[in-house]
Amino acid sequence: MAIMPVGNLAKTILSNKMTSLNIAFSGISALDTYQTEREEGAGFAKTTASAVFDAALASTVGFVPYLAYSMAKEIPGLAVDAYQAYGQYSRQLGAMQKQQAFQNAKFNDTEQAYTMRQAGMAIAQRSRYNVQQAMLGNEAKYMMR
Repeated sequence: MAIMPVGNLAKTILSNKMTSLNIAFSGISALDTYQTEREEGAGFAKTTASAVFDAALASTVGFVPYLAYSMAKEIPGLAVDAYQAYGQYSRQLGAMQKQQAFQNAKFNDTEQAYTMRQAGMAIAQRSRYNVQQAMLGNEAKYMMR
């Protein structure tokens, strides 16, 4: 078995860029499939078979179709995750809304309510004025002794 010089290997790789890229992508895809399934708890035989199948599929159909296949395979899971996140967010907003005071209260400013508010303010002012007068009167009463 003859070993190719590094210069010839580089020329071969550069002249067959797409094939080289496809082989590299197949290897990366197989490695990723193997690691993902092992992390999920699958056995050695199953993960190896899946990795070999992924590598063969990636190198057979090409980079772009395999990428489309991988994305299409993930879409249902992403849709379920998005639906669950939306449900959780809406429940959180509902809980926050229930904790707000006077959330359904609407203030209708009519002429009568305005007049009543003015009357209430006038009463409060008179009361404050009467308290001040009483305090001044008591003060004067004690000063005159």
